[in-house]
Amino acid sequence: MLGTRRELPHGTVTEIFKFESASLVGMMMGDHDEHSLPVWRVGEFVVKLYVQAITHIMMTTCCVGDLQWPISRDSMVIRVGERSFAFVMLGLLYGLQLPPVCDEDTVDTLERVFIKFSDYINLNQGGNGYPCPENIAPFWVTVRPVIESIVHGKLGKHWRPMEGNEATSLSKVVRTSATTKTVSNAIVTGFLKPTHVDIFVVKVEDRRKRYTDSEEAFSSISAITDIVNSLETACRIMVGDQQAVEDANREDGSVKTARIKLWKLNQLGLSFFLR
Repeated sequence: MLGTRRELPHGTVTEIFKFESASLVGMMMGDHDEHSLPVWRVGEFVVKLYVQAITHIMMTTCCVGDLQWPISRDSMVIRVGERSFAFVMLGLLYGLQLPPVCDEDTVDTLERVFIKFSDYINLNQGGNGYPCPENIAPFWVTVRPVIESIVHGKLGKHWRPMEGNEATSLSKVVRTSATTKTVSNAIVTGFLKPTHVDIFVVKVEDRRKRYTDSEEAFSSISAITDIVNSLETACRIMVGDQQAVEDANREDGSVKTARIKLWKLNQLGLSFFLR
């Protein structure tokens, strides 16, 4: 489950969780298939922690195959089954499922990772069970309304998963993956400078088993979504979409409710990655 730790000139990369197989599904606006949602990737699942030596800023990423995305203390991860988790970001809703051969101890280890590095919710917190069995064919179709109800309750009615046709949705997924890879690598290779980031204190969910006192600064989800959003807004403006600027100001998929130190790109940093 625990992988390698690499020492690089400007920081470290640690595999804090690893399992040989998982499936990743995408949930987008307009999905009305009663039986399934699109499976984007099936492959090795890895969670990595990137830490920059000079600033102590961190970023935590997840990856299935070649598809990567961030998790953060101000973005939601929801456990919806014994081996199933949903990830919430700006305009994105992913579903991850580990195979039946994955034992309880392994899933508990992953849960501890999510408790520490995300805004984590377990739907079985009260011991009443999960919404539906994972072995039914339309599992993600069945639990999706439950997930969206929780998300809307915390983030408001303006949050929406992916919109448009499949090509548009996949384009957003690919941009998010590419941006996550670029920024996380920049943290430990020296391309991300202290002048590129603002470190600030905000309020996020504070549950038991979760620490808030740390010299490190957790990445805000906006460290990734600001870049993806700027790229998409620029493309839409170029084709004359007048709604683009208003949509760019939507919620970023974050929750703010107890004090913790986060970092995000400032204008100089954002310009650096967009150039």
